[in-house]
Amino acid sequence: MKRDRLRLAVHCVILAGIVLFVVWPLHPVAMSWGYTVAGTRVLRRLQRAPDLPQEMRYAQAMQAGRLFQTALAWDPLNHRAYANLAAVYMVWDDTTSAARALARAAMLSPRAQDADP
Repeated sequence: MKRDRLRLAVHCVILAGIVLFVVWPLHPVAMSWGYTVAGTRVLRRLQRAPDLPQEMRYAQAMQAGRLFQTALAWDPLNHRAYANLAAVYMVWDDTTSAARALARAAMLSPRAQDADP
């Protein structure tokens, strides 16, 4: 009985090590995805309420922008975060930054890479 428990414990430790070894390199992508999803929810809430006072719009845009910046800190190749960040810049009327973010999103998008000859 003790031998079976010991064997089970050893197998669990080995399995946990394998999972950690395989999953750990993917954690920046997962963290970036999570922050992108959270920022997208804030941005959509902002876009669905156009009659918000300007202070509230800027505050929500600031929150979404921080989430997208954090997503990009985890994964600088996240094209969705750049595209959403461009929408935040448009709320702030910063068209030059929005254009740069959209250009970066277009460059990193898998669809844009498929269109190249």
